[in-house]
This record gives sequence, C-alpha cells and structure tokens, in this order.
Amino acid sequence: MNKHTGRSPRESPAAAEERVHALEGRVTALAEAVRVLAHGLEDLPTTEPGGRRAAQAARQAYDLLLVAEPRPTPAQPDEGHPGT
Repeated sequence: MNKHTGRSPRESPAAAEERVHALEGRVTALAEAVRVLAHGLEDLPTTEPGGRRAAQAARQAYDLLLVAEPRPTPAQPDEGHPGT
C-alpha cells in the first residue's frame, strides 16, 4: 500500500482515472465556491449594510461544497487478500 495516498501501487488505470475525475470535480466545486464567496464579499455601492449579501454567499458556497463531497462507496476486498 502506498503510504502517501493509501492506494495500492498496482492501481489499475481505470481506478486512477476515476480518482482523477473525482478530484477534478472537487477542484471545480471549490473554485466555484471561492468565486461565490468573492462575489458576496464585493463592496458595491448598492449593497445594503449589514453583511446579508456576504452571509448568503457563504451559505451558497457551503452548499456547493456539500454537493461536491465524495459519496462513500462500499469497501471492496483487495484481490490479493481474501477476507479483507
């Protein structure tokens, strides 16, 4: 097992591609959340005082990150280790 990633050094190309795809999705969601937060924190002349816009942006960013969380998958036993 690879100490740094927790993955087997013999990971299949399909499994590696799946992990990269999942990581790309999470990075995209993180970038969108940062964009939403930055937009919410802009100080526009038409913005109401009180930070309501920032609070709404924070909530929307939080929701975006929740949706991007990876879904747990059922554990599959290692092929070389029966019963794990």
